[in-house]
Amino acid sequence: MNRHTSQRTIRLGSQASLALAVAAALVLPLSAEAGSFKLPTDNAAGWARANAGGSLFANDPTAVYNNPAAMAFFDGPVLQVTGTAIRPSAKFEGAFRDQQGNPTTGNNPNGFAKFIPFPNLAFAAPVNDRLVLGASLTVPYGLVSEYNPTWQGRYFGTKTSVQSIAVSFSAGFKVNDQFSIGAGILGQRTKAQLNSMLDPYGSAAGLLGAPLLGAPQSGDVQLNVDVKKNFAFGYFVGFEFKPTTQDSIGFSYHSKIKQTLSGNYALYGSDAAKNLIALAPVAFPNAGLPALNTSGDRANAVFDMPAFASLDWLHAFNDRFSLAASAKWTDWSSFSTLTLTSHGETLVSLPQGYKDAWVYSIGGDYKLNPKWTLRAGVGYDETPSNIISRDPRIPDGTRRLLGLGVGYQATAHFAVDFGYQHQFVSDARVKLTNQPALGYGTMDGKFKDHGDVLSLTGTYKF
Repeated sequence: MNRHTSQRTIRLGSQASLALAVAAALVLPLSAEAGSFKLPTDNAAGWARANAGGSLFANDPTAVYNNPAAMAFFDGPVLQVTGTAIRPSAKFEGAFRDQQGNPTTGNNPNGFAKFIPFPNLAFAAPVNDRLVLGASLTVPYGLVSEYNPTWQGRYFGTKTSVQSIAVSFSAGFKVNDQFSIGAGILGQRTKAQLNSMLDPYGSAAGLLGAPLLGAPQSGDVQLNVDVKKNFAFGYFVGFEFKPTTQDSIGFSYHSKIKQTLSGNYALYGSDAAKNLIALAPVAFPNAGLPALNTSGDRANAVFDMPAFASLDWLHAFNDRFSLAASAKWTDWSSFSTLTLTSHGETLVSLPQGYKDAWVYSIGGDYKLNPKWTLRAGVGYDETPSNIISRDPRIPDGTRRLLGLGVGYQATAHFAVDFGYQHQFVSDARVKLTNQPALGYGTMDGKFKDHGDVLSLTGTYKF
């Protein structure tokens, strides 16, 4: 095959690479919850209970976003500020090899291992005996993973960052002393960043049948993608029912949020490697391949956030001991395909293969005295990912949650809560052969994962 054919081949691989890279950037988990990149919007007490009970505990301001119906039973204005830091860990055990079967050079670092902080703020105030209004700022989705650009798995991804910040306004209405309803709207800003490495000479070797233009791993090209959506909108509804003076049952539903992220991509590397990419459309003008600008260009991806729902229960055995349970569902099966476009032209449409996932948890509070409260909980958190959609950016496995925490009522108006959660993660099996533009490399092994969460909350009742 001649030089033009090889250039064309590299060009085809580069198109697939760009789409795959953006796709990976947008579907990766933060490993704070196995539901891919979805985060619990809880305070420190919620993390300590393994996220059990939702917002049914008395005067819990997370109800503003989680279930606004629970606000209807607040007995006064309340402001809450929470700082949470998550440290996922994912260590790969196995082998990376290039197109020729040689071990990929570099080391094998943990791509996470740092505490990543994010805030949650909420305020709720009764208007009268029946109506309560609230507002919140939450981070319902997030991810940060970063490997060294020279690590062994660089052709499967180096850096990924995804973050959604939501501002919500909601209302809870008490129908009677046993039943309330609530509803809210939210505006969400999402941004994503991805760095990934291409191996054009590995691509050439695979497509030509031999390393005629150069050895794999000898001319890496870095691909960076930055996309965002300033605002997308959704809604949420809920109810709370108190069948007895000791029991509360809550249900909430959050809608799917439709959004298209827009931004730019850029390529960095040697002129020789980039020229192989740029000349490909010239060598094969009738193949119908979209052009990839090696100087950078626009990129767009439809990235809809799935709907989710929660069923919660709280039982107060007495004034000191309360126990709660939750079952939470996320409609991940709706996240079936991710399509990348540039200037209205489809670059690629990729299946994701996600499945609906559930989180089950049970936890509670024990008041030692009027000042101090102890909390604990356990949970089981399914992963929506599978071996089709799992790579170093998606080292996601089913989790078993263990939470512990303590609360201190400093004054009649101010309380401080601390929560810790450890996540025991099942080994995540990974067996992949890369797309042409990523160099035809392979990875075969598993990720040994775990995670830690620290959360601190301050609550002021006016």
